Amino acid sequence: MINLVMFMKRILLVEDDLSIATSLKEALENRNYEIKIACDMKQSKEVFHQYIDLIILDIQLPDGSGIDLCKQIRKQYTTPILFLSCLNSEETIVKGLNAGGDDYICKPFGIHELCARIECILRRIPDKKGIYYVKDLIIDTNQKRVYKNHEELELSVMTYVLLEALIESHGRVLTRDYLLMLIEDTTKHDIEDNTLTVHMKRLRKVLGTYNQQTYIETLRGVGYRWKV
Repeated sequence: MINLVMFMKRILLVEDDLSIATSLKEALENRNYEIKIACDMKQSKEVFHQYIDLIILDIQLPDGSGIDLCKQIRKQYTTPILFLSCLNSEETIVKGLNAGGDDYICKPFGIHELCARIECILRRIPDKKGIYYVKDLIIDTNQKRVYKNHEELELSVMTYVLLEALIESHGRVLTRDYLLMLIEDTTKHDIEDNTLTVHMKRLRKVLGTYNQQTYIETLRGVGYRWKV
């Protein structure tokens, strides 16, 4: 059975001032958010390989501009970005929003206002239908990304297509013929029957197990079913 209960929201805080970062981390964790801290652009990119629901981003970072980092993120991801900066000129605020920021708060700020802005942004994310939480997996069908224990998994196009079909079948059996047709429709190429077996084996390997149980059940001569 697929578990659609919402997990604790994970926020990436990109802030080079350790005292501000520590205070914010404590305040937000007290409000049931999970906080990851990065002190510069390089570290934020490393953390971003994990699943992140929202980014709180300073503009003045030791190794570059938060606005430039926002532009880089927007080339690949739609993760909400909230700027938090001491730069309060209208020109800078407009630049931040035009770069892809969803909101902008100037320092100094009140924690109640910050939390209200965070909640407002997160309410706009259509995650109840687009994101599946299954045991230690997160399958984000909006951005076509998959995570195990919050670490992103590398899936080929074909293995992702198979995973999404299985997860959205809600436990129904998917025949081999149906899955072959699905892959052919995606790749626009004829696929041999043993190719499906190979990619299903790869998908199983990448997903691993949970409590020593696999996620995918094989029904010999028929097809496959999402087991959890």
